[in-house]
Amino acid sequence: MALMHGKNALIKWDQDASNTTLQYGQSWSVDATHDVVGITSMGDSWETFLGSWKDWTATVECLKPIDGVDIGLGGDDGLADDECRLALYLVYDTATPTYRVVYGSAICTGVSVTLDKDDVAKVTYSFQGVGVLTWHSGAAVPA
Repeated sequence: MALMHGKNALIKWDQDASNTTLQYGQSWSVDATHDVVGITSMGDSWETFLGSWKDWTATVECLKPIDGVDIGLGGDDGLADDECRLALYLVYDTATPTYRVVYGSAICTGVSVTLDKDDVAKVTYSFQGVGVLTWHSGAAVPA
């Protein structure tokens, strides 16, 4: 059984077509949801549902560089106003290399910096997906 390890992961945020690799990445997660609406009629024995809207969000945690956050988020508040491409990579064969990547357009909705006396400072980015979330596997990474 092939298992994947996060040590070869990459996080790319394509603000201003720069395809920036977020430095000091520690973890990323993607949550995709699919809403349903109930269509059960009175007298039915089992509830029935119809698929509705799909949605996704992502969270990225990085070690915080000393000179500030790692990506240039526009605006006075540090949050992006426009959607950009977010690509979350997992390299599962470094010899080839072969990638597993999830990507889509997203808006950065939050930046949180944390510091603990027993740990290094971290910055967490929150993203709201805009449109389709795509999974891709292979040696070539989609543009």
